[in-house]
Amino acid sequence: MSTLSQFFKEPQRNLPLIIGTSVATTLATITLARLSLRSPPKPKLIQSPRETLLPKLTKEEQSLLSYPPDIFPGARDVSSPYGTIRVYEWGPEDGKKVLLIHGISTPCLSLGKLAHALVKLGCRVILFDLFGRGYSDSPADLPLDSRLYSTQILIAITSSSIPWMPGGFSIVGYSLGGGIAVDFTTAFPSMVTSLVLLAPAGLIRPYHFDWVSRLMYSDHVPDWLLEWVVERRLRGGPIRPPVAKTGDERNPTARAEIKGNRAPEYESTVLVDGRPVTITEAVGWQLDHHMGFVKAFCSSIKYSSIEQREESWKKLKERGEQVLVIAGRTDPVIIADELREDVFKVVGEEKVRWKVVDSAHDFPITKLEEVVDEIRYFWGI
Repeated sequence: MSTLSQFFKEPQRNLPLIIGTSVATTLATITLARLSLRSPPKPKLIQSPRETLLPKLTKEEQSLLSYPPDIFPGARDVSSPYGTIRVYEWGPEDGKKVLLIHGISTPCLSLGKLAHALVKLGCRVILFDLFGRGYSDSPADLPLDSRLYSTQILIAITSSSIPWMPGGFSIVGYSLGGGIAVDFTTAFPSMVTSLVLLAPAGLIRPYHFDWVSRLMYSDHVPDWLLEWVVERRLRGGPIRPPVAKTGDERNPTARAEIKGNRAPEYESTVLVDGRPVTITEAVGWQLDHHMGFVKAFCSSIKYSSIEQREESWKKLKERGEQVLVIAGRTDPVIIADELREDVFKVVGEEKVRWKVVDSAHDFPITKLEEVVDEIRYFWGI
């Protein structure tokens, strides 16, 4: 008789062993099933095209990219615990110090024209790519919220060869960068001498985010699914939802009119003088070459200052200085009338210098001279 037959011939005697074996087998099966269904470990860091693309290209090939690595003066790559950060700094060393923070979907290319214009006025400027954009790495294991972005700002300014403190510096924040700028300014008020907000996020009214968008950006939807949907949208695909509904409550913009969360006129907006790089091409370059871009985009929507978060804005009341806020009259993303009403209500009309330009969300590029004139008057330079 085999050992197995003998084992089952005396079940009462071997019952404890049978039960133990069954339990062990069941636990092993469950464990294996969980392991097979578990997602692979998430990387802590996703490297930028600086590491994944540039080493494969010659200098001539790099110069032909939609985002050449030497497109602005004073380029440097700053190491940090959260990955490498691409920073540009140029202008007279004794000039007014200005930090510029770009928006959610383009790298710092979107503020390049403005940076050059401010340098012509005698300013010392710093541009940098937010985490997950351009040539900055993407920390994949952390939420991309204003705490992390504030840390990135501190890393950028302390990497300079000249001191940016204790004298302080001005901040120009555009779109998402505006929300980040408000959070940083209220967290470190003594560091920021002046605040300029261009179509700032951070006060978008809740009705712009419908239940489908809220579900997609909730913890109930796995990251891989959200990122797949968002990438399709950013590439101009038909899958919905967009990040948010556009238009105001009286004149909503149909979703079908917004391609990949960008209005049609943005597709021809050239970001940098002398190079035919448009907003659409800059986003496409990141989709093709930065493996952390979509993840960073989604994380910024979920955790950064996009929707109404009045806590930081209310603290601007305590500042002695006014805040310059500029909006686009036909902007389908940051609605000028809503922004004006909300900023005046939360910050106080006397604390805000308000300006509207006749353009859409890309007015820092298309209406550059008007924006520069307003900033120049605000700063008295």
